[in-house]
Amino acid sequence: MIETLTFIAAIAAGFVALSWSADRLIVVASTLASHLGMSILTIGMTIVAFGTSAPELLVSSVAAVDGAGGIAIGNALGSNIINIGLVLGLCGVLIPLSVSRRVITRELPLLGLVIVFAMALMFDGMLSQNDGILLAVALVGYCYYLAEHSGGDESPQDDVTILKIPTRRAVIESLVLLTVLLGSSKLLVWGASELALSFGISETIIGLTVIAFGTSLPELAAVMASARRGMFDMVMATVIGSNIFNLLGVLAFPGILSGGLELDPMIIQRDGLVMAGITALFAFNVVTSMSSECCTTSGNSSGNSDNGATCGDNGATCGKDLIFCSNISRLKSAVLLACFAAYMGVLANQVLTG
Repeated sequence: MIETLTFIAAIAAGFVALSWSADRLIVVASTLASHLGMSILTIGMTIVAFGTSAPELLVSSVAAVDGAGGIAIGNALGSNIINIGLVLGLCGVLIPLSVSRRVITRELPLLGLVIVFAMALMFDGMLSQNDGILLAVALVGYCYYLAEHSGGDESPQDDVTILKIPTRRAVIESLVLLTVLLGSSKLLVWGASELALSFGISETIIGLTVIAFGTSLPELAAVMASARRGMFDMVMATVIGSNIFNLLGVLAFPGILSGGLELDPMIIQRDGLVMAGITALFAFNVVTSMSSECCTTSGNSSGNSDNGATCGDNGATCGKDLIFCSNISRLKSAVLLACFAAYMGVLANQVLTG
């Protein structure tokens, strides 16, 4: 009993330290990037999106090195399922989401290609070192894509918090926060692994649920904060960017560092298909909600209009040019959330039935 409480305390402490340090790191890194001359939207699609995936990256890397491959892979796939099913589903129920043309024509199709690529590499039941290298190379290509395509669409300054601190302090604080992230990741993986062993629960299930929920907290916080401001492009940039980074980065490092991981067959047969399916459902919701109404590129409701047109129910205004956008209803988001709940029910049933 005392050992079990120790493991639970380690998980709780790891989550708290991980969430706090990741949240602070995003702000400090955004400040540093701003000092270095990066645009706000570039920061949003790189620092914020990748920064919210830092917990997944470190937890999965530490888990792989410690021999907990189930946690490493389950964390990556589980986080993607949570980001789409829970984060976007819950956010869309509370605040109907608007999706801009850029997300529809560029980012969502790119996420689909990355899912197919990652699933193809894991289809043989292994995440080899060569697979990890291929994923890392693809991640570099994605970063290049962001650098080439994010400069033209500037988001409002309010999307990203910039601290009034000098560059030197931002550098030092970033290094300290990375150290805290690493230490809390180590504590979290140890507690979760030992707890799984003590209850006879597979590491994969722990990775898909407990660990994935904890490491997805930064995405949930960032998305809800952006949605409350009506910054819907930032919502999509955070979730889609994080999911791409989870597949290309969070999966790559465990494969490279471990020298190769053997996968639980259910990773492909169940969890991989659920990840692809729930992403396809979200894309279906986006496509079936498209209209030719005008919408601001940033998806917020603060612009000035030359022609007085609006985008759906969110009151967004635009200039003279009409562009396609998508306004997802609360009902469609509720269906997405229900599908996620059903998946969690399947995992819970597996635990209960042994």
